[in-house]
Amino acid sequence: MMITAATPLLNVAEINRSIGFYRFLGFEVVVRTLSDLDDEPVWAMLQAGDGDSKIRLMLAVHGGVSHEERRMRPSFAGLVWYLESDDVAGMFDALNDAGFKPEPVTELEDGTHQFFVRDPDGYEIAVTGPNGYAVG
Repeated sequence: MMITAATPLLNVAEINRSIGFYRFLGFEVVVRTLSDLDDEPVWAMLQAGDGDSKIRLMLAVHGGVSHEERRMRPSFAGLVWYLESDDVAGMFDALNDAGFKPEPVTELEDGTHQFFVRDPDGYEIAVTGPNGYAVG
């Protein structure tokens, strides 16, 4: 028996805003659940890639509670989600052009390039891969 996939669930304040952010990282909505009250999404499954390289992410409304408020709870656990890309520089440009203000790309000792960016709810995303503009 072995684990064959991992799908994180992120609690977010506004699913549509988060979907917009994750589209810049290559994710698309594959299914969503709408509220009975106002037809707004309360849960969504996103997916990037195809074939054997599918990556999934779930987003759920957390009662409109902000990330800052959740951080004050004893159950809060920080998260840095590392995503690999074959075009770090292109991903950086797309996020920067969209106003998400990623941190500069740095080159690690092994030649890998990476940068960090926060999604609309404050979750930290690291984008890493073989190419990019090394600023550091």
